[in-house]
Amino acid sequence: MQHAIVRAFVWAGGLTLLLAIAGGAWLGSTFLRRIDAITRTSRAIMEGDLSARIPVRGTHDEIDQLVTSLNDMLARIQQLLDGLRQVSSDIAHDLRTPLGRLRQHLEDARERAKTTVDYDQATDAAIEEADALLETFSALLRIAQVEAGAHRSAFAPVDFSALVRSIGEAYQPAAEDSRHKLAILVEDGVNLVGDRQLLAQMISNLVENALHHTPEGTTVSLGLRETAAGFEAEVADDGPGIPADEHDKVFDRFYRLDRSRSTAGSGLGLALVKAIAGLHGLSVRLEDRRPGLSVILSGAKDPSLRSG
Repeated sequence: MQHAIVRAFVWAGGLTLLLAIAGGAWLGSTFLRRIDAITRTSRAIMEGDLSARIPVRGTHDEIDQLVTSLNDMLARIQQLLDGLRQVSSDIAHDLRTPLGRLRQHLEDARERAKTTVDYDQATDAAIEEADALLETFSALLRIAQVEAGAHRSAFAPVDFSALVRSIGEAYQPAAEDSRHKLAILVEDGVNLVGDRQLLAQMISNLVENALHHTPEGTTVSLGLRETAAGFEAEVADDGPGIPADEHDKVFDRFYRLDRSRSTAGSGLGLALVKAIAGLHGLSVRLEDRRPGLSVILSGAKDPSLRSG
């Protein structure tokens, strides 16, 4: 009986040891294959293939979760790099025209100006072009600072209702001068935490866009209302509107509906609006009014703030 028990333990121990070795080798090789896949993908990305992704097995284990997070990170990096390339291309394209005009004004002053008045006119035109270029670079800098969160240190409780109403009242004379009607429909008691100056810039950009890009006689409305989930700020008009397939594009840097660039502007106003909205946790969307267009900013209630 003792001999049988010892033999059984020997066989069982040997079989267990063999199974453990086989299982360890299988698990090790599986793990190493997955690590090798991560290594190959990393090398492909370093060689310039930003579209490479690590394969997911669908087992939902810890390595699969890590791979999913890495793929999401790689997708975000690719999106940022694509955006950087696009911005660089847009800057080169949009600044070439004003720089060309600036050079032309200076050439005209050198070759054709005969009197002091001629030189003064050429100088004024060159200064105007230089100011437009500086304004474009300043807008780009503001967008970069906002997207980097550089203004969070200035966050404080803001009476958003009073701010929106004051901006609307400030634009009333400009609306009358351009033969627009500006209606202000603002509910009291909407508060949020943010940068007051940036919030004012955001609303001002929307109102200026509505006044600038709609014909005379158009009614522009500036509204703020509470909703079940929070609040909505809206700048709407009954003008010609924007085609539906252009709604997402108008928030891109330098994107303009006027392809010829014959009207004033740099195409950065709505890009700054989107950046400021994102910094404050607000969502922004466009809606057709048929006729007209509505830009809506939506925000959630902040439980730390109480109205009234």
